[in-house]
Amino acid sequence: MQGHMTKRDIRRTGIPASNWYIAITNPNCHRRAESGLAAIGYQAFWPRLRKWVSHARTKKAKEYPILGRYVFVEIPDGEFYAVRNVNGVEALLTGDSGAPARIPAEIVYRFRERWMRGEWDFVSNETGEFIDESGELVIRRNPIPAGALIRIMEGEFENLLTVVRGRKNGKIKFLPPGKTDFFYTREQNVRAA
Repeated sequence: MQGHMTKRDIRRTGIPASNWYIAITNPNCHRRAESGLAAIGYQAFWPRLRKWVSHARTKKAKEYPILGRYVFVEIPDGEFYAVRNVNGVEALLTGDSGAPARIPAEIVYRFRERWMRGEWDFVSNETGEFIDESGELVIRRNPIPAGALIRIMEGEFENLLTVVRGRKNGKIKFLPPGKTDFFYTREQNVRAA
């Protein structure tokens, strides 16, 4: 199938017709490029992996682009000049003819669905279920590790940023600032910070 979808293809797949291209960002400028593209009215998407990173004996959630420096951009026909002038965008990926290469919309939407299902999220403390490329159901449990920086969502310590000190009876152990005793909260009550 070509990059352009017909009305029949849209009815069959349920994916709206759009012109998607790939922008190459400057190193580590995905967010800057995405923000700049949104400011001029273009939709951008870059699938990302979330995982725990250790620094100074504390684990923090960090995002990494899955496709390197590539960002999917929805561009109306012939409006490439505006995209090339966005801060953080280095160039557009071109085809054999030298013109920007159009990407089939279904590829972008498949990446978006997998990202939204949490397939690449190794930080969430929720159970993730997804179907891999071979069609098998994969169930993944991502417990928050000791040393992770977390935010307490409700209760006496609502919005408190703290570090996981351990686990006991299915609850997370933490030490609030200014306290000498450890406290416990349910795992569902915390989010990665």
